[in-house]
Parts: sequence; C-alpha cells; structure tokens
Amino acid sequence: MIRKATASDIPYILDLYKKGLKEIGADGKESLLLNKIVTSYHLAPCFLLEVGGEVVGMAGFTIVTQSHDGSTRLADYMFYVEPQHRSIKTLGRLVEAAKAFSKEHDLPLRLEFISRNDEELRRRVLKMHGFEVVCVIGEYNGR
Repeated sequence: MIRKATASDIPYILDLYKKGLKEIGADGKESLLLNKIVTSYHLAPCFLLEVGGEVVGMAGFTIVTQSHDGSTRLADYMFYVEPQHRSIKTLGRLVEAAKAFSKEHDLPLRLEFISRNDEELRRRVLKMHGFEVVCVIGEYNGR
C-alpha cells in the first residue's frame, strides 16, 4: 500500500533516510537529516510504502527552485525501499504516486536515483514510467 506520510511518520522516514544514505556510502548528522525531513514535509509529500502494516519504503519530496531560471519543481530528497522489498513493481508504485501528485499540482517532477547498485533497475523503472533519463552522476574521491 502507498500512502502519504503524516507527522507521526517522521521517525520512520528518518530511519529509512538513514538506511538509504548508508547504502550509498553517505552519512549525515541526525539533526540535519531531521531538519531536511521536517522542512520538506511542509513543502511536498512523502509517500510511504507499507507491506503487512510495516513501513518499508519511501519517496520523500521537496520543492526546489532552479538557480538559472527561477522555475520550481518537485524533486526527491530520498527514494528508498528496503532491499528485500525492492522490485520494479514497488519502485513503480512510488513513482506513480509522485507522478499523480506532480500532475495534480502542475509541477515538473525530477527523480534522482543515486545508487551504488541496481542502476539498471532504476533506469528501467524511470523509462517504464515515462521519464527521460537525462543525468549521470559521477563521484571522485581522490584523496
């Protein structure tokens, strides 16, 4: 089941956010992550994926303003599904919830699936749901 998060879901969102960051090899100070979640919660929805009454995935969104032209869009700050529940179907259900919100509010939608694995799955999910894949992100840590 997909549903919009409520304020009482913020601890679940924080937990999933931290799991997602850990999976991509990132870390964050909990107070800063919580601030991002709460700020974003007031700007745009966070969609939660529930399986058997347990929250196992999320698509958290915020509103961003493009620096070059001042336009606004709906953008994800974290799109995460626990590995044992990850599939094209579950990712697709979250994508469709975001697309419906985007259409309802006439906001362009941008998803950035940052990953250390499952890149082809994520690319396929985007293409299957009508997105044009326009960006490849590289990271260099030449320490």
